Amino acid sequence: MIKVSVIIPIYNVEKYLNQLLDSLVEQSLKEIEVILVDDGSPDSSGRICDSYADKDLRFHVIHKVNEGVSKARNDGLKAAKGDYVIFCDSDDWLPLNALEVLYVEAKRTDADIVIGDVYRYEGGKEVLARFYNNAFVTEDRKFIDQMIQADFYKTYCPLPPSSGPAFGYGGPWNKLVKLNMLREKNIKFDSRVKGIFDDLIYTAYILANASKVAYITEPVYYYRILPVSITKTYKPNALEINKAIFNSWQEFISKFGKDGIFDKPYYANVVRRFMEIVPYYFFSSKNQKGFSEVLREMKETMHSEPYKTAIREVDEGMQTRQGKVWLRLLRMDSPLSIWCIFKLKVIVKALLRR
Repeated sequence: MIKVSVIIPIYNVEKYLNQLLDSLVEQSLKEIEVILVDDGSPDSSGRICDSYADKDLRFHVIHKVNEGVSKARNDGLKAAKGDYVIFCDSDDWLPLNALEVLYVEAKRTDADIVIGDVYRYEGGKEVLARFYNNAFVTEDRKFIDQMIQADFYKTYCPLPPSSGPAFGYGGPWNKLVKLNMLREKNIKFDSRVKGIFDDLIYTAYILANASKVAYITEPVYYYRILPVSITKTYKPNALEINKAIFNSWQEFISKFGKDGIFDKPYYANVVRRFMEIVPYYFFSSKNQKGFSEVLREMKETMHSEPYKTAIREVDEGMQTRQGKVWLRLLRMDSPLSIWCIFKLKVIVKALLRR
């Protein structure tokens, strides 16, 4: 009997992969399967996967051409045979009791989703991220909808810890989910968004379809913060990716967003996404457009939908402290002011590194 299927999309992570796979070999819950989806990785990651599968029959490898993280996750999901499913990123790892504590809670409560806490790991330091103020088991639809709001934008968390809302409410890596629910509701990752925010959209759908959700104050994951990630590299098609993300969110809202319950969090998400692409698209050193052209494109984008409505209608009081600063700049309708603040931040960061 396979209790938990662990699905891992893998691409170019030979430096970190052994640590993750060793943590799965040594899990205290033994009735698991580990589905390794080698997404056409050009380094030795595929061979590392094969070596684990040769030694441990619970490990299965899918070698495929590169199609992106969303399709890799979906391929793993098709192959899964466990009662429950969890997804891992290939540069992270798990505490040795992680799957057991999640599974025990799932069986105790019969929850469709069980959520645990996470360690952020950066520069050799671990910092515990607590997601909610206390453990709970809930069937309250209003509360679960508020959890979805936090998935859109973290300050909407319905039961924040004393330290304030955590990062990663939309992460799939700390959520054990019933496989039957995913298949019955046809829930999978949206490959149209090119691996950006696909995890948040997935989490919104599982919460929207769940009848019961449990949360435990137990760390079940080590999330490694890397200096470069898929969300922090120059993408010349950033605006097209944003459009795909917003289309996917709007499909979700049209299906589940009764009485406008997700409108304000969605606007906050749109504003956040705009500001996230400022350094990695508009003002990236790899952007070959001239300065005046960049400013013009930024202004045109701010005046287009859904940005225009989001900037106007977003609840400023629910923005993070940094978000409030950026929102006020956006409402000034001055791309030049945004560029000045951006350059100031770059200079300050450079000085601090000296």
